[in-house]
Amino acid sequence: MSLRSVPDAGLATHRIRVVLGATLSLALFACRSDAALPPGPGGSPGEVSTSTTTISVATASVPLGRTTTISVVPRDAAGARIGPGLTVEIAVSGGTSTGRVGDVTFFTFDSSYRAVYTGTGVGTAATVRATIGGTPLTTTRTLAVQPAPVQQFTFCSTTGAVCEFIGRRDVMLVAASGVTHTQAFYGSVPCAASGYARGFSGAPPAAYTECRIGEEQTVEMPNAMPGMAGLDAAVLQVPLGDAGVPGPLVRAGSVAPSAPQGEGSFRMTCTLAKMDFFDPIVYPGGANLSHLHMFFGNADITPGSTSPSLTTSGAGTCQGGTVNRTGYWVPAVFDVRTSRVIPPDVATIYYKTGYNVDPATIREIPAGLQMIAGDRGNVGKTQVINALDVATWGCLKTSRPVTGAIPDCPVGDMVTLSINFPQCWDGVRLDSPDHKGHMAYPDYRNPPARSTCPPSHPVMLPIITEIFRWPVTTGMTPAYWRLTSDMYPAATRGGYSAHADWMNGWTPEFFRLIVTNCLQPGRDCLVGLLGDGRELY
Repeated sequence: MSLRSVPDAGLATHRIRVVLGATLSLALFACRSDAALPPGPGGSPGEVSTSTTTISVATASVPLGRTTTISVVPRDAAGARIGPGLTVEIAVSGGTSTGRVGDVTFFTFDSSYRAVYTGTGVGTAATVRATIGGTPLTTTRTLAVQPAPVQQFTFCSTTGAVCEFIGRRDVMLVAASGVTHTQAFYGSVPCAASGYARGFSGAPPAAYTECRIGEEQTVEMPNAMPGMAGLDAAVLQVPLGDAGVPGPLVRAGSVAPSAPQGEGSFRMTCTLAKMDFFDPIVYPGGANLSHLHMFFGNADITPGSTSPSLTTSGAGTCQGGTVNRTGYWVPAVFDVRTSRVIPPDVATIYYKTGYNVDPATIREIPAGLQMIAGDRGNVGKTQVINALDVATWGCLKTSRPVTGAIPDCPVGDMVTLSINFPQCWDGVRLDSPDHKGHMAYPDYRNPPARSTCPPSHPVMLPIITEIFRWPVTTGMTPAYWRLTSDMYPAATRGGYSAHADWMNGWTPEFFRLIVTNCLQPGRDCLVGLLGDGRELY
């Protein structure tokens, strides 16, 4: 018996917030430690030498609003790299270009201190300087902010249709009178004559006739783990995510759930929130300790996030906005030939009763629960537990066998990853040392018998299935794609290490409606229906 889920075609769109930082003519931040070594012009072995220490800028010019990375590698007189514990300051001043420097962060893999610079004002070249322990380095660099390239907009759809695209982009509403209105969205947005059908921020009234889209938006990010899984580039261009919605999105439902049918289900879609090198479950509070992840759900998730903090704060990128601030995250996908990070489509999240489970036995997911599904150490085989496919890959449109590795789907198709979480809880712990032991998969049985939980984990929760998709566009070859967690030789196809993390951020009263109105009665609540005449949108 092999149990699998097929992704829905339902899509969700969300309003984007854009927050611009203050313009600075002098940008100065520091990473400090009382263990700083005294620098000197020559220096003894182990002491910082200001003449051999290097400073570099990834690009000597940066478009307005874009970023580049400044790196300082402290060395002694012999050129040997010196590690953590130094007081490093990076400053950009002079010229007429303006910008801001982010916090200085130490990277273990190459003993570098790095900061991201964001251009905020166009001008002539400024000078990049650094100090260690208050003593300036001999070497400097220059950095200029250039005008942002003029964004090219292309036709996407007429009003009355959904404008669909890849990643985060500016979407321009165009009226016959020449009036335009532009906002950023992720993945898609319904194009309406009176404005966007969702998330319209209120431009002057006009009769809009079409939507046009700008270019895919990315941000430069220092690679915290160069070489890990074959992701070699020191600086990555990472897809920007959805800033999320700061409030709940609930409205009267347009359709009703199905009649009771012996199996209950609820599904929703979520857009990408961000990508980053942290994992609040495996490395709580630690930045740059994990492989690169894609985060969906709570847009403001951080290394220090907990289930209570997600539930009570942050914007939401799932249907329902802040009704569901759950954190959903998986390893990112990249092309091993180019280190290009592949932008995902929207994710579909299912909450179901499970295979041949008595719907009446389903209980609410407890507040504070967190867990991991899948094995990041898996190599060469499809992940299966108790006859359930835990992590499988496929093509959305093309008929291909479902496997444990990334399939070579053709251009125009989508690569899909489906991950099933365990649904049996021990009734006591909200987490466990391996983040799996407090959960278990049911003992699956065929009718007329029922699937049940083992005595060690007696509480039957909804089964969570997460489906992620990556569009295959011109020039892409998924045969060369890998997960950032694929820590095995490149000769083996990528994708075997698939796994996912889940941290509860649901507003309890809304998830209770899903359990009592959809799952326990065995009703299909389609996409976003709450079973009480309302829906999440």
